[in-house]
Amino acid sequence: MVETAGWHTGGVMGASGRLDERTVLRLGIGLAAGFMLAALVAFATPAVSQGHWAGIHLSLAGAALVAVGAFLPHFRVTLAGTRPEPAPLRLAGILSLAAGAALVVSGVLASLVALTVAGALAIWIGLAITAWTAFRPGHAPLARRHPIVSLAYGAALLEVAAGISLPILLVLGWDPVVADWTRFKVTHAWLNLFGFVSLTIVATLVYLYPTILGARIVMRPSLPVLVVGSVAGPPLVALGAALRADALAVVGGLVALAGALALVVYASDTWRRRGRWTTDADWHRAAIFPASAAMGWYLLAITATVGGLIADGVAPVGWRLGAVALPLVAGWVLQVLVGAWTHLLPAVAVSDPARRAGMRAMLGRASLPRLAAWNGGVLLAWLGLQSGILPLTLAGVAAFSVAVVASVALLARALLSRPTAPAG
Repeated sequence: MVETAGWHTGGVMGASGRLDERTVLRLGIGLAAGFMLAALVAFATPAVSQGHWAGIHLSLAGAALVAVGAFLPHFRVTLAGTRPEPAPLRLAGILSLAAGAALVVSGVLASLVALTVAGALAIWIGLAITAWTAFRPGHAPLARRHPIVSLAYGAALLEVAAGISLPILLVLGWDPVVADWTRFKVTHAWLNLFGFVSLTIVATLVYLYPTILGARIVMRPSLPVLVVGSVAGPPLVALGAALRADALAVVGGLVALAGALALVVYASDTWRRRGRWTTDADWHRAAIFPASAAMGWYLLAITATVGGLIADGVAPVGWRLGAVALPLVAGWVLQVLVGAWTHLLPAVAVSDPARRAGMRAMLGRASLPRLAAWNGGVLLAWLGLQSGILPLTLAGVAAFSVAVVASVALLARALLSRPTAPAG
């Protein structure tokens, strides 16, 4: 099973007094959740977020970067069945990503170019460490080979390294980017959101989704389609936008759409083969249902965006907030993040059985109300933005925000729970 393979590599900090992989995973999850809350604060404070965009966008980018920095090496090493790289190096990668994201947020909001560039450099360093800690253990002689994961994760890291460079060139005032930022903004979005973040999630769900459902990982015809579509589609759109080639961008969008459809087919087949849980029903629901719903939002976001590409090419008119950001970020990225930490925290991030049981109970609380508030809120806000009905939008945002705060609060309580003292 994915949640346990390859994890017998050390004690838990506090029990052994050493920094270990489990502790690093807990810290990464906590930092990612902190960036999620920062995004909500930015949304509620227009003066901070510069018109409800810069602060929100950059905080959410920080959450995604830190989450990928924590999860990507974990899944890569677990699937390879080898020992992870030293925990201090893993922690350095996560902290570099978190510090870099914080510096970029601060630099952009304060209009300090040097601070923004320093943050970008820290992010690139964090990405390099993440790549090393993810791929180096896979070269061990007895490591299991997973070419699908290697291809997807490698492509994702290259995409974000390139995608980050574009806004930095904009901040530095490089004329070709400044003069045509509306075009390069599409390239940036497809490399980062549809490429780096979504590709990492898709590759992870190939293995994580059957695990949380208690189903075997089975090769199906949908699997090659979802991999090829998710790997090849976003770079084609990004290249089409950079070259002003609308036809190439549309082809890339359709390839990405095929990948999203194949992901839903793959998930549906896995759902039919799911296990039947007899314990911790709330915890299982809290992990399974968000991941399941998120894939529907991803398909909706891709469909809406490809529709914009077909209708308008790579022009900004095809990039409305309601059509893209809400389903893609709130419905897809953040919801998968919550489902992943709900499963992983008690499954692999602690070793004490009693503490694991307590975490499962805590993270499973109000699973169905939170699911309804999260997805109902995203739907209402999306419909409100599409129709221009402000009260509907605000009601949706309020419901979604309550679900986010509740999920982060439960996570914080689980992270701060104490290990059970040894008997005697």
